[in-house]
Formats: sequence, C-alpha cells, structure tokens
Amino acid sequence: MEDLLPTSPAPVIVDLDYRASDSIGMVDARIESEELRDISGAELTDQDRRLLESYPTVYMIRAIGREARTTRSGYALPPEWLVYVGETNSIDRRTFEHHGDESIYQTSRNKRHWRQINARDARARMLVIGQGHFNKSLTLDLESTLMSYVLASGSDDRVVVVNSRDNPQGDYYTKDELAGIVSQVWEKLHRYSPRLFPAEEEIRDSAIFKASPFHRLGDEQLAAEATILGAVDAAMASGAGADERTLIVVEGAAGTGKSVLLSHLFFSLFNRCQETGEREGAAREVELVVNHDEQLNVYNSIMRRLGIQRRYGEVVKGPVPFINEHSEKGHGSTVANQGFPAAPADIVLVDEAHLLLTQGNQSYRGMQNMLLDIMRRARVTIAVYDPEQVQRHSQEIGPEMMGTLFPEGRIEPGSTVGPMRDFGDGLPWHVQNVVLRRQFRIDACDEVVSWIDDFASGRGIGPIPKDAPREGHVPYRIEVASSPWELLSRIEDHSLMFDEDGSIVEDTARGISRVLATYDWKYSSKSHDAGMWEVRICREETGWVALDNSKGPESLGVDPKGSDYFSMPWNYELCGKNGQGVSWAERPETIRECGSIYTIQGFDLNYAGVILGPSVGWRDGKVVFDVSKSHNYQAVQGSDAPEANIRHELNVLLKRGVHGLVLFAVDPQLQRHLEAMASLGKAAS
Repeated sequence: MEDLLPTSPAPVIVDLDYRASDSIGMVDARIESEELRDISGAELTDQDRRLLESYPTVYMIRAIGREARTTRSGYALPPEWLVYVGETNSIDRRTFEHHGDESIYQTSRNKRHWRQINARDARARMLVIGQGHFNKSLTLDLESTLMSYVLASGSDDRVVVVNSRDNPQGDYYTKDELAGIVSQVWEKLHRYSPRLFPAEEEIRDSAIFKASPFHRLGDEQLAAEATILGAVDAAMASGAGADERTLIVVEGAAGTGKSVLLSHLFFSLFNRCQETGEREGAAREVELVVNHDEQLNVYNSIMRRLGIQRRYGEVVKGPVPFINEHSEKGHGSTVANQGFPAAPADIVLVDEAHLLLTQGNQSYRGMQNMLLDIMRRARVTIAVYDPEQVQRHSQEIGPEMMGTLFPEGRIEPGSTVGPMRDFGDGLPWHVQNVVLRRQFRIDACDEVVSWIDDFASGRGIGPIPKDAPREGHVPYRIEVASSPWELLSRIEDHSLMFDEDGSIVEDTARGISRVLATYDWKYSSKSHDAGMWEVRICREETGWVALDNSKGPESLGVDPKGSDYFSMPWNYELCGKNGQGVSWAERPETIRECGSIYTIQGFDLNYAGVILGPSVGWRDGKVVFDVSKSHNYQAVQGSDAPEANIRHELNVLLKRGVHGLVLFAVDPQLQRHLEAMASLGKAAS
C-alpha cells in the first residue's frame, strides 16, 4: 500500500445501490463503472477504484425500516432508518455474505433487522469509504467511531443502529490519524446528506454520543469490565441457592468514565445473553435502572436506536417501576407488593446508584433502601456509586451500610479491583468493589485537575494553574469573572458565534457551554406571583448579593434594566420540560437559562460557567459551606451531614466542563480570593 500513501490522503466515498441480486463480482463491476463518482461529485481515479476494490474499506448500509406516517392521533412520525456500519478487506465478498448467509447474525433481533434491510422494498443503499492509510486496525476503530456517530444522528429516534458489538483496537502505526480521518469522513457525509449526517460538533455534544456503548474503553475501564464479566459468569454458573446475590460496586469520582463503562457493559451483557439464549433456549434477563430523569431519557433513546426496545421503559426503567414489576402481586396496593420480591432477574445494572432513595415516599416503601430492594430482585447487581455525589437527605446511607459498601482496605493500593467478600448480616450475599481513578471528562493536566479537586472537596483554593498547550490538545482554562454578567458573556462567547450586528449565527460550532448555579435561589415546579423562578443578584456598595425571588431590584433601589442587576431563569422556566428525550443542556434555548445540580449531573459541557451562591464562602483561609443560605431543602432538612451534601453539589458543578470553567462568587471574600489566585496563577506562568 506504500505507493498509495502520498497520492490518496483524503477519503473516497461512493454511494451504491445495495441490491438483493448482488453476486460475487457485481459490486466490483459497479465500482469499475466510468459513471460512478465520489459523493462530492468528483470523478474517481484508477487509484480511487483500487482503494475501494482491493484494500480495507469501511461501509455503511442504510435502509428504510419504517416509512414516514401519521398516527391516528395526527402525530407525524418520521421514517425510521436501519443503519449498519462494517469494515472489510473485500467489499464485494462482504456484500454477497450480507445477502446470502444468515448464519453470521447471532440473534433473532439481528436476523429480523437484516431481513428488513435485504427486503426488495427497503430501498437500501451502501456508502463505501476508502482511504490511502487504511489498515485493518484503523478500519475497525473507524467502524466503532462511526457507530457512535450514527447512534447520535437524527432526531425522534429515527435511526436504528443494527450493529451488535464493536471491535476496539490496541495501539497501531496509524492510530494518531484516526480523529482526523473521522472528521474528514463525517464532513464529507454531512455535505452529502445533512439530514442523515448532522454536523460533527452537534454529534459530539450529544448526550447520546457521550453515553454510546461503542466508545473505546481505557485500560482501567477494560480491566474493570473484564473483572465484572468474570464475576457475572461465576455467579451465573455457580448454581447457587435461590437467595444467593452478588453486588459489584463501580466507584469513582465525577468524570472517571463510570457511565460509559456501564453503557458498554450493558450492551455486551445484553448481546451475550441474547446469543446464549438463542443457543440454549433460555435467554437471561438484563435490565438497566436509572434514577435520574435526564439520564433515563438518554438511555431510553439509546436502547430504541439500538433496536433493543421499541417502547419507552421496556429495558431501561426507573427504580420504582423496576421494583414494582419484580414484586409479587396480590398483597394489596402496589406499594404493599414492594415488600414481596418476585423471582429475580438475572442481571441488573444501576447507573447513579448514589441517587437511589434510602427512605420511603408516596410511591415507594419496600425496605426503605432502593439498592437493597433491587438486589433482592436480581441475581447480580452492578451499581455505579460515588458517595461524593449524594445530593439529598433521602439518598444518604447510614454508617453501617457505608461500612458494608465501602470498608477500609477494600482495594489494595495500586489495584483497581477488590476481592469478593460477604455482604454481612448472615445473608448469602456477596459484594466486590471496582474503582476507576483516571479522569476522562476534564481534559487538562494533573495540576488543573488537582486544583478543581481541592476546591470541590473544600480542602482549599491555591493559585490557579495554567494548562500547557500540547499537540492535539486545547489547553483547559479556569477563568474568574468579575460579575455574573461577565460570566454569562464568556459562556456565550464559548458557545455561540455572532455576526457583526451581534446576531447569533451558529449555536453548535463551538460546543455546548452553559451557566450553572449552586441551589441558593428558590425554585418550585409551581408558578408564583413574581413570575419565573430566577437566579437574582444585585450589586450594592459592598459588592454583589443574592436576591430572594420574593423581592425585586426596586426594593434595593436598583434599576432592573441596569448592569447592577442580574437575573436568569432557572432551568425549564423558559424551555419547559417537554424536550422529547433531549437533555436540558442540548436544547439551544437553555443558553438563556441557569442549570442546577438536578439537570446537569451526569452530563458534560464544553465550558461550565458556575455561579457560586452565598452557601459557598471563604473564611480564615478556608472554604466554608453555609447550609442556612441553601434552598436545596432536600439536601439540608433532616440531614445528618447537610454541609457534606452542599459540598457534593459543588463537586458535581465544578466538574462539568471538558475544556474550561468560569467562576463567579456572590460571597465577597470568596470572590476576592478567587481573583487573587487567578492573578497569582498568571504571574507564575
């Protein structure tokens, strides 16, 4: 292939009919046709044709799985596209196999999809991608990356990705070229069909893309996955008694890739169980439980786009629906049934398990601990759990349970996996801990990550370090704004593009950046007399102060339209909650709203602008948390550790930004200290 390297740096992409009548030699014959052109309209050279016929290629088959239609209620449904992404050393031979050898599809779900694709009325087409540097490893990695891109494409769940697994590769000669080739390929596809292939920036900002099960896992995540799969296999094969249970706790700080690992694990386990069931005639149950409305919508969309579920909530459920579904009936009300577990599911994965309730409410009684109730209903429970992200009194676990889940010495220094141990209390239950330490979200040097960790944990605030530029890396920036207006302006600059007249011309090219705030201003799902629930801040002679929603700026003699008064609606006050499965941050109108812990937890931003309300201050050289200034009543009232909950809130907010963080503090002492640390950081650099 060396003769091709200097003359074919750009990808070549052709769009072919995917014909049921294709036999060996037919695809090559069409590629040889003088009439065939690249999707850009350029003529194919002889070398281009050689790339497509004789060298590794990546291909994408797309077909109509469902025509556009209108429901009886008048709702317009867009067409549903079935898409398969593959790679091959012979596109001609591989096309013939897809048409003629159904044995290569391991499950009835895949066979059903391929029968739809191969049907004469599916109007299937095939994009074939060649490039002069392609080798087997590079095409396998490009295949996996394009799966994630296609998964996040479109809207209203109109794309179903037919692939059942990815093929992650290790290191190889041209690995450094992957990102550039992905961008070249996708830009070409986007120009060819913007409807099917949205802009790359839009894809990469999508919550569905970020939670895709096709992402390459890091070494630490791969080791964790291997441990977990081994533990699942052992539990399933043990033939243990009916009361035997296994809990695997995946722990790690915000941004360490826990949810990506869980998504990858779920997809792997689901496909393994489907294949085993097809062979042995007894499919195992794998379900995913999520106690976060925003994430629940994301996972439901992913499972629909993978063809794993047709309706919302079939495989991905909230904890209460899962507990109810796996409870015996006939004990009175639905809540009364929760005390009687039915036959357990085989495997249940729980994302954000630290958000599960440890108290009862109107819809939940059970054991007054959702994690225990889920364990009673699953042979194996795999739970992502970070004690530093507990937000409410109703999510706190007592010291005994904390000791059971996170005992001292559970994982030896230098290791990421602890031994399997007894759960305790004489129960035939077992628990194992797996920890993730590598920071994936914050794309910065260790000094920057440590600075954020120290502030978020309340340990201290030192001089703000500078992230050095390096090849392929945009330095992470920590900025301190002098006012809330300046913070908003910087976030808009990081998120929007303006024309000369100040009008917005692009809201996705720079990635999604949003304003967030500590929960120090009142919010309720109910309306109130003063209008919207807002983050309100006024400037007095002594500095900026938080203003209660019951008061207007006039009460302080401040012009409501002047620069001394800042107000921003809380999340969903402008855009409403009917987001059709799109997360709060992804909706363009939320650039004018202020996000809270409840809408941003678990999601990434390009830049996070964090307004630190009066509950976070600086006194005598220390970060302090004043619970009396918080309006997060569920975190404070009745809690044994209200300051810890406020600290956890800060921890989550400060770790949302991938490329940067903008800060402004209402507390004057904290603001002055942040400005001083920013100056010291600049002087040191």
